[in-house]
Amino acid sequence: MRKVLLGAVLILAILLLAALAITRLGLMPVSADGPHSNLEARIMPAVLHASIVRHGSGETNPVSLNEDNLKAAVDTYKAMCARCHSTPEGKASIYGQSFYPPAPQLPKGMAQYTDSQLFWVIKHGIRNTGMPAWGSILSDEEVWQIASLLKNSQDLPPSVEAQWNER
Repeated sequence: MRKVLLGAVLILAILLLAALAITRLGLMPVSADGPHSNLEARIMPAVLHASIVRHGSGETNPVSLNEDNLKAAVDTYKAMCARCHSTPEGKASIYGQSFYPPAPQLPKGMAQYTDSQLFWVIKHGIRNTGMPAWGSILSDEEVWQIASLLKNSQDLPPSVEAQWNER
């Protein structure tokens, strides 16, 4: 039993030293345009989703879902979000596609998140993705309006849809 325990400790120490050597010697790829491992591609979306669900759940959207708030959100989206997350007509952003991971095309909707989770993402940003924390630039009301727009972008009133599609 003692040999097994000693062997396990030795293996853990070797793994720790190997990880330390890999990180300290700069062997981990960090470029946004370089190759990415399948492990990273599978784990990171799950980690991101779980963190957003944990941190962004619970609040109720205090902004009424009406045409005025949706129109205000369209203006804010076009000014602050479209550069990375694509234009309302769905044309992919070259700028946003250069990120790793690429910025999602938001006009297609964000069905996997609630209003409060979207609010949290917009307000606090996502580390190491290029998604800034808008909480110091936009008011909470503006952030809630954008969250409402994203949750309802597939079913907008005609007047909002027309404003959404204006160039």
